[in-house]
Amino acid sequence: MADSGVLRTPSVLTTGKLQRDIPVLPMFVVFCVLLTCHFIVNRYHKGLHKVPGPFLNSISTAPRIWSVYRSRSHVDDMKLHRKYGKIVRLAPRTISVSSTATVEHLYGISTKFVKSEFFKLGAFTDEKGEYIPDPFSTQDRHVHSRLKRGAANAYSLTSLVKMEPLVSPVTERLLRILDRHAEAGTVCDFGDVLKNYVMDAIFAISFGQDMNYLEKGDHLRLYRVLDIFTSYMAIFGQIPWCHKFLLKNPRFAEWVAGNNTSQLQMMDLAIQETEASFSKPPSEGPENFVQLLVNNRRKSPATISIDEIHGNALGNISAGSDTTATALRAAIYLLLKNPTAYQTLCKEVRDNLQLPVSFKEASKLPYLTACIKEALRMHPPVGMLLGRQPPKGGEVVAGFHIPEGIEIGINPMILHYDAEVFPGPYTYNPARWLKTESNQEQLKQMNRCLIAFGHGRHICSGQHISTVEMTNLIATLLIRYDLKLANGGRNYTFKNLWFMTQSGLEVIFCMR
Repeated sequence: MADSGVLRTPSVLTTGKLQRDIPVLPMFVVFCVLLTCHFIVNRYHKGLHKVPGPFLNSISTAPRIWSVYRSRSHVDDMKLHRKYGKIVRLAPRTISVSSTATVEHLYGISTKFVKSEFFKLGAFTDEKGEYIPDPFSTQDRHVHSRLKRGAANAYSLTSLVKMEPLVSPVTERLLRILDRHAEAGTVCDFGDVLKNYVMDAIFAISFGQDMNYLEKGDHLRLYRVLDIFTSYMAIFGQIPWCHKFLLKNPRFAEWVAGNNTSQLQMMDLAIQETEASFSKPPSEGPENFVQLLVNNRRKSPATISIDEIHGNALGNISAGSDTTATALRAAIYLLLKNPTAYQTLCKEVRDNLQLPVSFKEASKLPYLTACIKEALRMHPPVGMLLGRQPPKGGEVVAGFHIPEGIEIGINPMILHYDAEVFPGPYTYNPARWLKTESNQEQLKQMNRCLIAFGHGRHICSGQHISTVEMTNLIATLLIRYDLKLANGGRNYTFKNLWFMTQSGLEVIFCMR
């Protein structure tokens, strides 16, 4: 129509105006030049081009991010180490090393290395967005030492053994569930059951009460938040500078979490239990984890702050549940896949222990301890780089100068499969940990290179929690039941997004 009342403008696509106004070709050339310069800077940054590794990995972080996103980065890392040797450049500013000589250098008590930027993504914040100091995320060596000292007695093996009665009701509840499976002859998704068991046990140890996850499931909706958190940390920890724009940004974090308030519920629970512990008189029964920390603060307020008590309790729940559940699944699966080892352990446990199992007695059994260590070797809870950064001026590692600001570390999955330390590394062989099978020097080297819970200054504070739970539960199960994998364990699989989380551990239980 000649006059439709609508103002029409000529299309830039049809008039060629876009081509006249915007010089597309020169802009593309400039972009390519800038990108090439970026790749060159990445490749030759402070002499890192000398470190062996794939060319693409030396110019861009993209291959590393893709490897982690696929949740099988340990497989890629193993292939790279087989091809390039003990030290490999995984990304422009990330280096993996697998050498027994570097364990003490990177992680030892006297090391000058500090945790890499990766761990900042694991920091806790309160409702105001303020950082809550915790040993996992802090890079300050003095703060880390103070935090460890403030909670050392609560994490000690002696204290955790005294807390065994707190976990007993949880174990009894688990056995009732497994009894029902045994009586009905049904297959148990034991991986899920173990996860709920460990969550209840961690709550009981930390606060003196559990949340009955075994019967109610994830009614606090913690699992989704923990899964998002660890996946996010694994992937975006490769480019930690972007964290401030993502989950560290309150609006973005709220959009990701939606209406899930489980993190706030965890914080509220920690606050409530801490306040209650301050008002409670000394009890005759075992003190829980938070009560021990509160007592530390009562005796010396400078030792540990209220926020740090909350941070330690939250760390138990967020990290302790996944690590222990992963370790338990691995131990059960590997044991049931190897009938000779299973029968050997059954005999040792049944000949020497009775219900209820105590850690004091169970920890004396050498083959039980060996089976746990071998499971932690073959399937450590964490399957990615335990990243560190050199001090100012850099450090020489494995013959290469590593400048400050560069992430370098050892992946437990790489070191644990080093044939020089663990002969026949792909074979499940608990006997390698026995004094009758390996000499003293071999045992010393294997123990030094078993870094399932880290090593040295930054070793996991909660390692004894996992050790006590694994030892007691495995012994309890073997005394009460005969176990076998359903369908030969064909449905068992795992993914590696920081934690080596499994699924499909289906077990058939028979009462003895």
